[in-house]
Amino acid sequence: MALPVARGMFTLRTSTPMITDYFTIPWLVIAGKTPSPETIVQLICYVARKISVWPLFHNGVAAGLCIHPDVANIDSTWIVYNRESECTREEHSGFLMALGLNGYLKNFPRLNVQEYLKDSCEVINVGVLLGLSASHCGTMNVLMTRLLSSYVETLLPPNIKLDIKQNVQIAALMGVGLVYQGTANRHISHALLTEIGRPPRPDKKNHESYSLAAGLALGLVMLGSGGDVSANIPNTLHYYMVGGHTRLFSGAQEDRYKSRSYPIWENDSININVTTPGATIALGLMYFNTGNRAVVEWMQLPDTQYLLEDIRPDFLLLRVLVKSLILWEDIEPTESWIFSHLPNIVNKYRLQKPTPKVTQNVDLDTINQAYYNIIAGACMALGLRYAGTANKNAFKILYNHTRMFLKLSHPTKAKFVGKSTIETCLNIILLSTAMVMAGTGDLDIMRICRRVRTRLGPAAGGTYGSHLAAHMALGLLFLGGGKYTLSNSPSAVAALIISLFPKFPTHSDDNRCHLQALRHLYVLAAEPRIILPRDIDTGQYCYATIHLTFETDREAAGQEISLQAPCLLPQLCSLKRIELKDTRYWTIIFEKHHNWQQLKNMLERRDFLSIKQRAGCLSYLEDPHGYRSLMAQTLTTENAIAWAARLDLENMLAIKQKMAVILDKWEHDMKPLIKQYLTNGMVQADTISLARMCAYFIFYGIPYPIDDKTISNWVMTMQRSSDISNIALYKLYKILQTRTL
Repeated sequence: MALPVARGMFTLRTSTPMITDYFTIPWLVIAGKTPSPETIVQLICYVARKISVWPLFHNGVAAGLCIHPDVANIDSTWIVYNRESECTREEHSGFLMALGLNGYLKNFPRLNVQEYLKDSCEVINVGVLLGLSASHCGTMNVLMTRLLSSYVETLLPPNIKLDIKQNVQIAALMGVGLVYQGTANRHISHALLTEIGRPPRPDKKNHESYSLAAGLALGLVMLGSGGDVSANIPNTLHYYMVGGHTRLFSGAQEDRYKSRSYPIWENDSININVTTPGATIALGLMYFNTGNRAVVEWMQLPDTQYLLEDIRPDFLLLRVLVKSLILWEDIEPTESWIFSHLPNIVNKYRLQKPTPKVTQNVDLDTINQAYYNIIAGACMALGLRYAGTANKNAFKILYNHTRMFLKLSHPTKAKFVGKSTIETCLNIILLSTAMVMAGTGDLDIMRICRRVRTRLGPAAGGTYGSHLAAHMALGLLFLGGGKYTLSNSPSAVAALIISLFPKFPTHSDDNRCHLQALRHLYVLAAEPRIILPRDIDTGQYCYATIHLTFETDREAAGQEISLQAPCLLPQLCSLKRIELKDTRYWTIIFEKHHNWQQLKNMLERRDFLSIKQRAGCLSYLEDPHGYRSLMAQTLTTENAIAWAARLDLENMLAIKQKMAVILDKWEHDMKPLIKQYLTNGMVQADTISLARMCAYFIFYGIPYPIDDKTISNWVMTMQRSSDISNIALYKLYKILQTRTL
């Protein structure tokens, strides 16, 4: 049931449907099979219906994401036409969300929107709202604002009461954040800020997910604008993060909540277990890459046993992540940077065996859980920083930590810290590693993913969320069939945090801490950066060497590296020059401020790069080592180029035999030229013919120029000469014999 999310990643924008037919959504099979004898076991109908709602939704999203964004004639008529297909409501709702993520709902008519929303089906509403919001990302569209406001209580008059399911309201909150992304709108930001700390309602569940969605939406709205906001917003977020006495509502909010009865008692302090995740992430996105030291101080980790026990270990993970987001440029792919986040007390007592002396001073369970979560938070920040770059140093560090946590997940070792802690940290680091190598299909990560997903049963700790994380890591590794990778721009980082938030469901119907539909927002961070060389004459894809010159990357600024295309390019913003520089193909250069837009258009269209093969050269598929190409250059180019290669005896003999065959084929055509040369002392012929004649003389060791005196001397000394080989004498004899005829 966790496979459809990964399938959507793997098949992202890879197909073109026929608009005259129904769009086929693959069946989601949830039946079981006994090991011996092999018997199909069907689940009870009402049980299968309950546990398959969100897997069916993911199945519909995966089917819709495979549609290429440039397909023509996909409009409201075709979308509504597919509503009558054989798919379920859940699958069609996911299909709608996928179309929105690909931009097909941007001009969706209002009448059709109302037709979908009037049924009050939870998953349909979630899919439509998120799909429409993704299509209008960052536009502040007025019609979308009106639509989403009808699902968010804070954006309505205080006397209006909503009877809407909680998951739909969560989707609407996230939709507001998407539509107003990066705008720092004051009214919207204050409304979302209020929703983070909204009191719980007795008729609504998933309150933690609601507060988190409000925080994530606020972070999107205020993305990177921390220095330009009023002090009220960061101070309130800090209050939601660390807790305090409950503040009284004022104005419209006082009228909204004073008339309701809430049997859930939360005493006189704010419930930080609900508000901390959303508030912490909101601060990180708001102050993204600003280096604000005041907010960084809020994220400092406690350095005493007493203070560590007051903070949930998973909140330490979020603090490390947010601190790294704020100090974005300080992230380094080194072990020292990873361990620099550990407080002294954690670094001192981590991974120690329980002895009477140690346990008397500290609680090792608290120390170890803090240690693992801090390392996981630092690894996630490192994965976000180098997402889609395939940075070798970052990959090596994350890969080593993944293997370490995989060993710790063994039941005999995990019992000392807690299976859930190890499992969550393993999922986070595995996803972080996959983010760095997104689209590369790295074999080492694939092996770990296979090992993780093969663990079955509760004894091994493999929950639905663990399988979901493993499959998502595998999907990121082959994103878009290897044609896509991830960006690490501010908006892309925000989308990745939302989709890979480190709180995974325990079962397929779990939306308590994070709405499952948000797992698909990684699409907003995916971008095509594959360069595909294609021979303009044959129309076949080929290999070619390209040289990249970096401009802004701090590790490679001004340096030039070589890659073998087809390959995934680094982010274009870090490059200043891309040159196809291969001895077998003519040079093509892309430079900033010259023809850079042409390169961008080619990548966005997922188009190929047309290249021209040089004369006398073969492709790498036909001549992998360049032996045949080099020989052809020597024999056919205008200026013969001396060349040398390290060849074993077998290859040298093969080349000599091949060359003898070629020269024998040329001998008939060269006889008139040689006769002309011997008679007149000069030859009038084209360049290729002259090059062939010179090659003929060189190969058989015949000295030149040749005059009559030389010929006479040769005739007289032919039998006793030791400087001329027998085959050269034979060839000369044939030439002279031809001359006398």
